[in-house]
Amino acid sequence: MAISDISRRTLFRAAGSAAVAGALLSSAAGTGFAATPASMTELIVRRRAILTGGIDASAVPELSAQLAQIVAKTSATWESMDTSAGRTSLWADIPLTGIGQSANATSNMALHFNRLFDLAMGYAVPGTAQAGDPQLAADIISGLQLLSDTAYKPGMKAAGNWWFWEIGNPRKVVDILTLMYDVVPAPLRTSLLAAARWFAPNPGWRGRATSLAETGANRVDKSLACAMRGILDANAGDVAMGRDALSDVAGGGKNSLFKLVTSGDGFYADGSFIQHGQLPYAGTYGVVAMAGVAEIINMVGGSSWEVTDPARETLLDAVENTFAPFVWDGRIMDTIRGRAVSRQAEPDYVDGFALIGAVLLMAPGAGEPYTSRFLALAKGWLQRCTDQAMVGHPTQRLARSLLALDVLNNAAVVAAPAPVYTRMFADQDRLVHHRPAWGSTVSTSSNRVGRYEWGNDENNFGWYQGDGMTYIYNRTDRSQFSSDFWPTVDPYRLPGTTVNLTPRPTGSSGAGTGIPGAFQPFAGGLSVDARWGVVGMDHLNYNKSLAAKKSWFFLDDTLVCLGAGITGTGGAEVLTTLENRSYATGQTPDVRIDHTNVRLAVGASRTASGSVHVEGYAGFVLLPSENGTGEATVSVVRRTGNWRAINSGADTGGKDAPVTQDYVTITASHGTDPVNQGYAYMVLPAADHSDTFKNQAKPRVTVLVNTKDSQLLSVPGDSLTLGNFYAASSAKGFTASGPCSVAVHEDGRKLSITVADPSRTQASIRLTVPVTGKEWSGIAAADPGVTVVSTKPLTLEFSLAGNHGHQKTITLKR
Repeated sequence: MAISDISRRTLFRAAGSAAVAGALLSSAAGTGFAATPASMTELIVRRRAILTGGIDASAVPELSAQLAQIVAKTSATWESMDTSAGRTSLWADIPLTGIGQSANATSNMALHFNRLFDLAMGYAVPGTAQAGDPQLAADIISGLQLLSDTAYKPGMKAAGNWWFWEIGNPRKVVDILTLMYDVVPAPLRTSLLAAARWFAPNPGWRGRATSLAETGANRVDKSLACAMRGILDANAGDVAMGRDALSDVAGGGKNSLFKLVTSGDGFYADGSFIQHGQLPYAGTYGVVAMAGVAEIINMVGGSSWEVTDPARETLLDAVENTFAPFVWDGRIMDTIRGRAVSRQAEPDYVDGFALIGAVLLMAPGAGEPYTSRFLALAKGWLQRCTDQAMVGHPTQRLARSLLALDVLNNAAVVAAPAPVYTRMFADQDRLVHHRPAWGSTVSTSSNRVGRYEWGNDENNFGWYQGDGMTYIYNRTDRSQFSSDFWPTVDPYRLPGTTVNLTPRPTGSSGAGTGIPGAFQPFAGGLSVDARWGVVGMDHLNYNKSLAAKKSWFFLDDTLVCLGAGITGTGGAEVLTTLENRSYATGQTPDVRIDHTNVRLAVGASRTASGSVHVEGYAGFVLLPSENGTGEATVSVVRRTGNWRAINSGADTGGKDAPVTQDYVTITASHGTDPVNQGYAYMVLPAADHSDTFKNQAKPRVTVLVNTKDSQLLSVPGDSLTLGNFYAASSAKGFTASGPCSVAVHEDGRKLSITVADPSRTQASIRLTVPVTGKEWSGIAAADPGVTVVSTKPLTLEFSLAGNHGHQKTITLKR
């Protein structure tokens, strides 16, 4: 039976998500994998089903728009294609002149493969107007031949961005050949696969050498391409090499995707994920790794090359441990998306949909208890993402849309509720805080975790994204960070940051990427009872002209922000941005400033000395503290930009059409060249104006100290004290022997003290706590390495050597 005959069966009749996934990934409808080892031909069928959905999508009304989009893209791409005999390129706007010498030509070659893939999808997806069109097939084959003869062949020089030669092009080559397997001549298929082997012979290594090992998503991408090229030309060695690269068999497991790491790229025990050595990247590279492994595991399941690594549970656990904490109603928080925030076609919900698709693809073969939990998570995310729909979305593959549709329609799957917890991820300097009506996280940087990533003409103005940018998510404006926020926001006024206004050049220039490092070791914090948290950052800006100590306190219904020791040089004004909230033009809400209801016109500003309330969003209360700012400026600003300006990448660049947003901007000025200045304010997300004014009159929190050495906050209603010490110091009865984050919580007859060292510079911390020692004479529980030194005063020793910034707790009883 021909592959095309198998892939066009109507498989959607199967009931249940596991059944649909099994139908998409095996040669017959049903759950799980084929009962007998799959042949190479059956594996091609599986891969093709992953790409096309494997069914006639015109029979599924919910997919009509997605199918129409495929038809339209195929028509437009085919119509613009140069099919003349003397052509040197397939499309006039992306000439191949200089291939092998020019970075631009390399980018254009990659775009050629992308467009041929789009044409191949139109040809292969059942139900399109072009499905099975022999002329379209002939033109695709002719185009592949031109690239094989002139642009992508063994022995060529890999000029420009290595990624296109070794990952982007091989992935597109194997996918096109999978879609067109029945019609592409064997010699052409062989020559294209030979080129893929030439540029990426071994998925474990960069290029043709063995000096730079691939890690994370790059290793997964190469593994998938390697396995597929082996399947396409019946090369069992390549299939095995692709599978084994996931576990890094050749390297003894050193760079295995299934191995937890303690440094460098990969998954950490606390749920962190690092890529490119320094950046929290689960939202993009992590999703790519997860999706790629899911596709490989399912594609070769039941065959002689099945992935049997017993450590693969590491990746299964990562769904809930790494990814889920940073998903807000189907969106992946930008704090772990790196330079992808600048990609117009890939906003937060698109990466969220990619994660959901990977989770649904992995669920059937994961087994219990994973299967049920994965399906519940995915259904909850899909249902709460009310302003976007994964089913039928033009950025999604039909197969993933089918899986999403099926889980939504499956009454047996009960959606997981939105999370309500607080978690610290010490290995990536991130804390995430979920409350019933809002969520928050902050991007900090250290001498371990970089400020932001730029490169390949992407994220050109991301200078301050890791300098304390504070994200607040709610359900009144889900699209806050996906609706033209990044091309229009003032990059010098990102929420939560303290910056000087010295003009800066673009952060990107051509091929290659870079992650500007931070200088100081202190960034991170701790969580308490999975309910509250504190994060601190010893901030020294990119050219060391501005220093500040910054703390964030995450409470039940409040985020409290403290700044101290703000000192600048160089003659530039220094600002802290309390908020910079985006709205559609003309749609900024009412603002109450110090109890007065005002309607600010675009360009207007007012000064607040006590509080600001932004209707439908949040309240802000200025708090008294040492060196704290006494007022803030509230403005409505209209800003116009374009996506091309922040990302002109070859295959990710945005449009140059202008986009405009209005902003409610709240800033506190520290003046020019400030010395030891500070700020203190509360954010009350989802609060009404009366609650804002109550906290202005009588704040529910007390700033105990706010200096360059320590920042401490008391929450009397919860018998809770949180804080950061940036050096050995004493304040308000506390004495810390070195830099640390601390939390003291009294709960009835128990007292819990938690300590972490975000700087990772202390082998131990000795902490004196201002409580009556005789009341706390017994130990109810204690983490290893925590001891009581004395009870009068209460002094504790926390052994933190090799602890990598993770927290330890001791609980005392009366």
